[in-house]
Amino acid sequence: MPTETDRPESPGPAEPAAEPVTPGARPERAFIAGIPLPSTFAAFAHRNFLLYWLGQMVSFTGTWMQNMAKGWLVLRLTDSPFFVGLDSAMVWLPTWLITLPAGALADRFNKRNLMLVTQSALTLLALVLAILTWTRVINIYYLLAISLLTGFVVAVNAPVAQSMVPELVGRRDVLNAIALNSSMFNIARIFGPSLAGVVLTFSGPGTCFGLNAVSFLAIIVALSFIRLQAPARPVSGESLWQRISGGIRFVAGHKDIRLLMLMVAVFSSFGIVYLPLMPVFARDVFHAGPRGYGLMMTAVGVGALAGGLVLATLSRTRHKGRILLFGTAALGALLLAFSQVRALPPAVVLLAIIGTCQATISSLTNTLIQTMAPDHVRGRVMGVFVLCFNGMFPIGSLVAGSIAQKAGAPAAAFAGGCVILVSLTTVSLVRPELLDL
Repeated sequence: MPTETDRPESPGPAEPAAEPVTPGARPERAFIAGIPLPSTFAAFAHRNFLLYWLGQMVSFTGTWMQNMAKGWLVLRLTDSPFFVGLDSAMVWLPTWLITLPAGALADRFNKRNLMLVTQSALTLLALVLAILTWTRVINIYYLLAISLLTGFVVAVNAPVAQSMVPELVGRRDVLNAIALNSSMFNIARIFGPSLAGVVLTFSGPGTCFGLNAVSFLAIIVALSFIRLQAPARPVSGESLWQRISGGIRFVAGHKDIRLLMLMVAVFSSFGIVYLPLMPVFARDVFHAGPRGYGLMMTAVGVGALAGGLVLATLSRTRHKGRILLFGTAALGALLLAFSQVRALPPAVVLLAIIGTCQATISSLTNTLIQTMAPDHVRGRVMGVFVLCFNGMFPIGSLVAGSIAQKAGAPAAAFAGGCVILVSLTTVSLVRPELLDL
């Protein structure tokens, strides 16, 4: 695969790269088992993507069960909103160290094989967490340590998984595939917390962790059956640091990608501050137990699923920039409204709409960046994307946890909404051309 020394870097939008060759490339009309597919599900005509989607849906259901159970366990062990935010931050802090090298590895090695290694490691960590909980050895320090180790593995996996999508479906169906991935993630967000709420009530967090370990087997099996015909990658004389630097230079020199990365960083830092504080909202603001907590998380998932399906249906739209900016403005306003409610029913409704905006923003930004990045640098560009998305999340979690500790969780949501609206106004004034993306 060519490197930066083989191709000039462009400060403007990148020319569309040649569509990767994938087994069974989709014809003009998508079919599966001889049945024509609606445009919403066009990417399912690609066997590799369908396998990947099904495996990830099972795996993410287990991950959402673990995330919810872990947040509740941290709150039970420490009675501290700050530690809830700190535990969430520990998962994402390694992003700053690992993601950029992982993006370079994704451009160099077989992405499927890299994912097999990371998913196996996540299986082992979930099993260790389950055993420590079942044996009643668990404490906050073990929890934080396992979250940190999990974060290192996630930091390697994220840019690999993100940049593999075009190889599974081809450039034509990238937005459709990303939107369906978002829908899959949110189907898991619906079922995972719902199941976790029941399991927490009757069995405890250890069972949630054990079920997560088992769920990883689905994606490991799916990856084992995926076959990619990746383009040949000639041996390059560049060092790892040179390759990383080349990816950073490409992002810095591309006006639209650079600004989208900044928007991602702000969105991740302040637009989703409510997520790590969900246990605090559930217990201290709405006075709900584990089932109420599960209902809140499920509402976010339902809204995000709806947003993902609508976006999949509109995957060929020419108004991506307008939808992105409108969704971001709506998210800021909804966070302000959410910070003011004190009853569970209206909060659930608001969370569903917030989930819709969140899914729209993340899917559209991901798609715009992936389609602007040429094949030879996509892994490294997505490494920067993951750094902005996952790397800024722990900062937001720590800030939100600190605000919640002193002024309450609603104050943290209010601050996040204000920052989103101010940053969006600034971006719209600096580069109104984003409306035409």
